[in-house]
Amino acid sequence: MANILLVSQEKTVFKKIEPAFSKDKTTTQWVDSAQKALSTLSHKKFDLFIISEELPDMTGRKLIEKALFQDAMMNSVVLSQLPHKDFHEAYEGLGVLMQFPLEPGMQDIRNLMDHLDRIDKIAGETNSLKGEGN
Repeated sequence: MANILLVSQEKTVFKKIEPAFSKDKTTTQWVDSAQKALSTLSHKKFDLFIISEELPDMTGRKLIEKALFQDAMMNSVVLSQLPHKDFHEAYEGLGVLMQFPLEPGMQDIRNLMDHLDRIDKIAGETNSLKGEGN
């Protein structure tokens, strides 16, 4: 079971996708600001956080930078309307898994889950290779 932190000023942004997470036995928690997100991340372990690019107290990029200081392995997804090339340039080097539209839908979640499955598969293969040498 995965834990996902949802960060957006408006919870309704996630209305379409939250049911998909509960079907997948994934728990979600929502907060409405970057400061609340950082506080929550410092007290609880999350596998992923999905954030709006525009937050009331700082940019999504700044939030990711600060979150990475707390947990360098934190995976993130950003809700952004930037063109793909501009998005890539803005978030390069921060380990952002993917870009979501401002109001993500079920296909976005399927794409994310497929991506996370591929990462898990690669991590499993890497761990088994390390174990073979022992």
